[in-house]
Amino acid sequence: MARDVLLRKLAYLRRLLRDLAPFAQMSRDEIEKQHYTVERILELLVGAAADLTFHILAERGLTLTSDRESFRLAAQEGLLPGDLAERLQQAAGMRNILVHLYETIDYAVLHASIAPALHDFALFVAVAEQWETSE
Repeated sequence: MARDVLLRKLAYLRRLLRDLAPFAQMSRDEIEKQHYTVERILELLVGAAADLTFHILAERGLTLTSDRESFRLAAQEGLLPGDLAERLQQAAGMRNILVHLYETIDYAVLHASIAPALHDFALFVAVAEQWETSE
C-alpha cells in the first residue's frame, strides 16, 4: 500500500473518532435516542481499521477471512500490541452483532463501549502511523 493511501485511511479513522467523541459525554438515554449513529460509527471504525490491517498483512503475503483474524494476526506479526489486538477483536465481535443483528442491541453495552472505542482506535491509529508500507 502506498504511503498516501495509508495516510488517507488514517485520516478517515481520525475523522470517525472525532465524530464519535461527542457521544462519550452523553447519557445512556441520549445514546439510545441516537443509537443508529453510534452503531454506524462503531461499525465504520472496526471496518476501516480492519481494512487497513488487511492491506498491510496482504503485503506480507498473508490472507485473512475476518476482521477479528486481521487483528489477531497483526499482533502475531508484531504490528499491534497483543492487548490492543484482543480489544479490537472484541470490538469486531460487537460490530458483527450490530451489522448482522445476531441479538437485540443492549444500549447499556453500546453506551459503555464508546469510551473504550475512542481509546483503542486512537491507539490503533498511533500504532498504524508507524507501519512501513511498500510503494
